[in-house]
Amino acid sequence: MLDQPWNSWGASVIGPLHVKAKIPNQDSWKARRYKWGNVVVVSDGLGSKAHSDYGSKAACLAVFAAAKSYQNTPDANIADILRLIHANWLVKIAPYSSIDCSATCLFAIQNEGTITLGRLGDGIIVAVGKTDEHHLILSDNKQESFSNYTNSLRQEFKPDQWETATINSATCNAVVLCTDGISDDLLADSEMDFCIDLINEYSFLTSKNRTKQLIKMMNEWPVPHHSDDKTIACLFKKGGAQ
Repeated sequence: MLDQPWNSWGASVIGPLHVKAKIPNQDSWKARRYKWGNVVVVSDGLGSKAHSDYGSKAACLAVFAAAKSYQNTPDANIADILRLIHANWLVKIAPYSSIDCSATCLFAIQNEGTITLGRLGDGIIVAVGKTDEHHLILSDNKQESFSNYTNSLRQEFKPDQWETATINSATCNAVVLCTDGISDDLLADSEMDFCIDLINEYSFLTSKNRTKQLIKMMNEWPVPHHSDDKTIACLFKKGGAQ
């Protein structure tokens, strides 16, 4: 039986640097409701790639296609989902090459009693639980990293670069997915509080007003000299985070 009531929302804004350079928004996000559940995904095209905006859009569509196939294959596991996402992405970026379309991929697939999470590359996924013990964060710790290298969808499928988790949907109130234009600016150990506040502030608004306020918030991002595209998407239950 489908978990109820699950809803989704999100928004994306182009970074000031890309506006000045007349470069399109390289972030993408999409959410869809199916009879069997919900899928939410965000993707950030690598800035150095010629068609990274196309690659991020293809990543979102690839997750939808993989999720639908997964529902029709009872014996499939998380590794099968990741392989399907990669294969679908290679098809959907045509006629461009994978080198020119590299993109990150973060998703949440909710069906029946579970939520499956996957993260490849920069960005963050925060699962806000009903209690503190059910909270979960999937992210890079860039403060301890000396490399600018970002894992992403590329020609070769590398399942070991993905971080995944499966959680009980009954213990989860919401899942927030953010590209690194948001996550990189959050203070250490503040991610959960940020997401809880975000859910409580925006989930009760009407769809039109929510999108308007989200875009306003990201365009007025309170970090000096911020330049990156910014995307936030959320899968949530009515009633707020806590």
